[in-house]
Amino acid sequence: MHPDASLDYKATIAALQREVVCKGVDYSQIHVARLESEWSLAYRQEPSNFIADRWFPLIGVNQIAGLYPKWAKENAYTNKAGTWRPGSIPPQGELKVDQPGSYVCQRYAFEMPLPADMPFVADQGYPIEMATTQMVTDVLQLNKEITIANAYFKEGVWGIDWTGVSSGETGTEEQVTGLTFRQFNDADSDPLQVFKDAKLAIKKRSGVKPNTLIMGEQVYEELRINPQLISLFRNPQAAEKVPTKLNEQMIAQALDVDQIIVASAMYNKSPPGSEVELDWIFGKHMWLGYVTTPGPMKTIAAMNLSFNEPLGGFDTAITQVPDLHSHTTYYQGFQCWCPVVVAPDAGLFMKNAIA
Repeated sequence: MHPDASLDYKATIAALQREVVCKGVDYSQIHVARLESEWSLAYRQEPSNFIADRWFPLIGVNQIAGLYPKWAKENAYTNKAGTWRPGSIPPQGELKVDQPGSYVCQRYAFEMPLPADMPFVADQGYPIEMATTQMVTDVLQLNKEITIANAYFKEGVWGIDWTGVSSGETGTEEQVTGLTFRQFNDADSDPLQVFKDAKLAIKKRSGVKPNTLIMGEQVYEELRINPQLISLFRNPQAAEKVPTKLNEQMIAQALDVDQIIVASAMYNKSPPGSEVELDWIFGKHMWLGYVTTPGPMKTIAAMNLSFNEPLGGFDTAITQVPDLHSHTTYYQGFQCWCPVVVAPDAGLFMKNAIA
């Protein structure tokens, strides 16, 4: 027999054995991967990140634009009384009013089209109708947060603007606008002095004691570990119980304000279709001021006005509009509201509170 013939024979036998005996089965041959329907990945923000609904009070209005009365500050803080004796005319005065304030509610809207067949062909892992409704709601909530930040949380809006710096600060003892302070991420910062001066500065201009502090999340995280604030909670007899990080209530107690609201919402700085780049909406800034329920002849820093007709006010109204011609349903969301600064003297803005 030729030597090569024996090799061909062995190869043929081996090939026949492989056809008869299956040595192993690959998963791809017997399993078809399917989408999970009980869980999936989606990037969404926690509702607690947003503060637009928690900062200033909400007031419903009956017209989309209008005026509101403003009494003069002089009425409350000017002593016009004097001595008097029977038979003479008592000292007199008059009520003074300022020019009425104005407001114009702005309509906001967003819609997403959904082809009629999409819910029927989508896998269970993609509840397309629920996702569409959530996106419309989330987009308008994000727009509201950004609009509120742009209206209230910046320089030039309030009676006093201060700026944090890394060195060469003026200090805040003069309690006037335009001052600088050491940024609170610096170990040599003095938040107790800054906030003492800030509260007195607001009281000096408006006559009210500020009760609310708004801050970006990055500022909050720095104040939590500020050594001066932590030292206030040090107990020499129980050193092991000294906190290493403060919470909102502890910071509020240290700075002597009624409430602290931390703004944690984020937004995409990049245009649609580009790589997502997230940043904090409220940045590294702070606001201190007076917040209360509006009413006749009351001091209030600002308020949000809501016009609810015909669709949506400060809260989002969701509607579904079917188009029978194209067999598409339009998921639409609507709002109509406006932020109004009523008493600029009742607030103080701190830009770049941390580096």
